Amino acid sequence: MSAVAAINGSSRRAAVGRLLLAAAIASALLGGEGALAQSGAAAPAGGPQWKQLSPQQREALAPLAGQWASMPVESKRKWLEIAERYPQLSPEGKARLQARMAEFARLTPEQKRIARENFRRAYELPLESRESAVEQYRLLPDDKKKELSERQRGDAGRAPSSR
Repeated sequence: MSAVAAINGSSRRAAVGRLLLAAAIASALLGGEGALAQSGAAAPAGGPQWKQLSPQQREALAPLAGQWASMPVESKRKWLEIAERYPQLSPEGKARLQARMAEFARLTPEQKRIARENFRRAYELPLESRESAVEQYRLLPDDKKKELSERQRGDAGRAPSSR
């Protein structure tokens, strides 16, 4: 069975494909923001201001500079945790993280909510299922990954289907 067929073979596997896309976009960036998305309430902005961040933190979080002032405290805390790990990344890892961060920053609030929900669902799957799905995604040619990404963007504007 091809990787594409495995992802699209059943509704569960199709959902895994969408979850992987969300994870690819958000990576670990979405970790603690799910509670905010689930509550539906916007937490008040607060926490450290952009100018209070260290130069290293500002470098790591540069794609978020324009949105930092309006972010909820909990989101800022999670992003700062990510910035703490940034110096240990390879140059390629840093570039990938910032690209994903920039893509996440460009999402609409509804798309961010969906991405957080997809990320949460991905981590409800057993570890071996997640690892298998990630490996299948990695094996996909770039054009198939792009196709999944475009399909996910199209789905983000629609209401989630009942599962």
